Amino acid sequence: MKPASGDEFHRLRTAFLRLRAALRDPTTGLYAYSLHFDEVRALLTRRRRVGVVWIGLGDRRLVESVYGWEAYDRLIAEASASLSGLRGEIFADEGILTVTGVHADAFVLFTPSAEGDAELVPETLALLTDALRAELEGKLARADVALPAVPAPIRIGSALIEDNPFHRFERQVYQAIDEARTLAERPRDSERLAWMAEIQRVLRERDLHAVFQPVVELDSATAVGLEAFVRGRPGTVLALPRVLFSVGRRSGLAGELDRLCLERIVEALDREHSPALLFVNVTPEGLADPRWRSRETVERLAAAGLGPEQIVLEVVEGQILGDPQRYREVLEPLRAAGYRLSLDDMGSSARSVSLVEDLRPEFIKFDFSLLRGAGSEPLQRELIRSLVALAERAGARLVAERIESRRERDFLLDCGARWGQGYFFAREGAPAAYRPGAAGRVV
Repeated sequence: MKPASGDEFHRLRTAFLRLRAALRDPTTGLYAYSLHFDEVRALLTRRRRVGVVWIGLGDRRLVESVYGWEAYDRLIAEASASLSGLRGEIFADEGILTVTGVHADAFVLFTPSAEGDAELVPETLALLTDALRAELEGKLARADVALPAVPAPIRIGSALIEDNPFHRFERQVYQAIDEARTLAERPRDSERLAWMAEIQRVLRERDLHAVFQPVVELDSATAVGLEAFVRGRPGTVLALPRVLFSVGRRSGLAGELDRLCLERIVEALDREHSPALLFVNVTPEGLADPRWRSRETVERLAAAGLGPEQIVLEVVEGQILGDPQRYREVLEPLRAAGYRLSLDDMGSSARSVSLVEDLRPEFIKFDFSLLRGAGSEPLQRELIRSLVALAERAGARLVAERIESRRERDFLLDCGARWGQGYFFAREGAPAAYRPGAAGRVV
């Protein structure tokens, strides 16, 4: 074979470095396992047997839908650092830690037995994977990114590959990874059934309760409405609403869950404490539910002293996907019946502006706590004023959420915001605690 010229060598080296960079996961700093084949082959030649361990974060993927992709990336990075810290303790110093792919949420570890130990056998590999699981779960539970609302266990499975010249090395690796992953994910079906059973129990037993927080005029703290929140039974896996609704959507039971939430909210109200406005969280898909215009719903609202014109259907902006035209078509009959729309968790991106202009919500909400880390005060002021201007242009009312101090309240007023809610004014509680139109700070 003719040796490569200097230019050809440079071209091949550049191509390799580009490939290497493309296979490097920016979240963990690790490379995809396919880039380590030569190292694994050399390790297998030296040690004759290598364990292949597949490590996944399981249904911690819910973190992404509940808390956002940034939180999930932090969890993945913490898992990577924790696994790297177990080198020489749980698995051999020669072990090779990789990811299954760029931006993936699973790892592949290639490890022999520790130096000087006997040849790796299935029983020893099983003990190693159990120790890895226990250590990793403990480290993640103690980490700052720990999210106990998503309690799924770490998924770990393992397989052995042996130095066998009659078998193609690459196929051995792929088969071992498939086997390890299959073993790791085997319990997931039973866990999904358990989560499905829990959400069905919640629906069957109507095991939800409603709490309320006032929406107030910022300058006077006068209550102008209530936002309703639904909570699961404390101590259960579905206690937090974001987890509850995420599991509901994944189980195909979002519609039934929305209906129960409305029932429990209205049951917690009465004519004496009927708010001028009631903000009710719904999924974008829930807007199409014909129950909103049914006689049963209207009668249920009337029993609590409410009409559709007092109900504000609150939808998270980030959950609105696809063409806004289909949402406009859904909103037309709802608005004709008297309902109003609020877009929650609004940003200031071009898409946010486009959604406001397309859907023309009556209310726009934004989370003030997100601005606490947004940098300088002038930047915060500019962002808030842009949202105030956007709301005014759309004929909407801007509502700031998660206000926690007088300084934040005053800052918002100075930026032109007029309505808000948060712990500075009141925590969640029973509707009787908030009299419509009552002035003064409610605690």
